[in-house]
Amino acid sequence: MESADIAVQVVWSPSARETPAVALMLPAGSTVAAALEAAGWPALASAAQGDAAFAAAGLSVAVWSRSRPLAHVLRDGDRVEVLRDLQIDPMTARRVRFEAAGGIDALRRRGYAGRKR
Repeated sequence: MESADIAVQVVWSPSARETPAVALMLPAGSTVAAALEAAGWPALASAAQGDAAFAAAGLSVAVWSRSRPLAHVLRDGDRVEVLRDLQIDPMTARRVRFEAAGGIDALRRRGYAGRKR
């Protein structure tokens, strides 16, 4: 009996606000590493060298937002997500944006914060 192909999607965010995606047809039993290789993105070539090299490049991988090793076998319809290490703590980034927008005074002017006491 011949194996069927599976459809997977590989998504990557090489930089902020950039998320290229590619839809692939792979043989049944393909791994995450095979999907990354088939995606053809040269920056992800370290995936062929294994999990340690991939992590050293500041990358990790998830399938449907759950962390998985490169040897994880994919199923039909899986979404493979290549994740970058955080450049800034999310709470710090939020605080910086808040302060740049005018802080609590700006919220008060717009009616979103209580009056000064």
